[in-house]
Amino acid sequence: AIKVLENTNVVKKEIKRKHPFRNFLIVVCILGIIIYIMSTPFFDIKTIRVKGNHYYSEKQVITLSDAKTGVNIFWAAGDSKIRNRLEKDPYFEDVSIRRRLPSTLLIKVEERKQIAAVEYGDQYVVIDPSGVVLRTGKIDPKLTLISGLKIREMKKGEKLKVKQSKSFAKTLKMLEAMEKGDIFFKKTTFEEGKDANIRAYILDNLVVRGKPEYVMKRLKSGDLQKVVNNLVQKGNAMGTIYIDENNFITFSPDI
Repeated sequence: AIKVLENTNVVKKEIKRKHPFRNFLIVVCILGIIIYIMSTPFFDIKTIRVKGNHYYSEKQVITLSDAKTGVNIFWAAGDSKIRNRLEKDPYFEDVSIRRRLPSTLLIKVEERKQIAAVEYGDQYVVIDPSGVVLRTGKIDPKLTLISGLKIREMKKGEKLKVKQSKSFAKTLKMLEAMEKGDIFFKKTTFEEGKDANIRAYILDNLVVRGKPEYVMKRLKSGDLQKVVNNLVQKGNAMGTIYIDENNFITFSPDI
């Protein structure tokens, strides 16, 4: 009886030794089938979609990315190449690639928002809220124009370097508050001198004067908008609105 039991144990051990290889073959076969299915034309890219774009059209983003249809969505989409191509353009702050099976490639982009243009000789330097240079050109981009800056260095994709760096940074924050505050400055001009005041033109003959941080505070509170609306309604929108260090708002009409 003992010998029979021993023989049975030996058989069981031999079977157990064979199981790992058999399981390995099963896994390899399953993976092979999956890879074969994934490589079929059923998973070729037929549609490319773009999400998050504002400045560029969907067609322009696809052209810049050089993303292709007719290639396998798993093996030949070229995610890193698409990201690298798009991120060479300063307008694209972040790019990610998604797949919507079986055949749609989604390019998700996060664009830098153009907020102002800086005068630079006979050109306009378009910048985002952080001061990053997005593009340059001779055509008016119809953004708030910033003049009076002394530019030290200007490179696409990098922050604009100017002499009045602190006042410039505060002005950009002021312009962000402007966009959220239902008001628009056609132009802002830096004044010479240690006071670092700016002149922000709402109309050609209606100017807000004060330090950028003072103007920003009154924009956020809504007080500046109320003053402007009141002047426009009274037909007296010609002159200078002063905002001082105590946050008082005064108006001096043009005579």
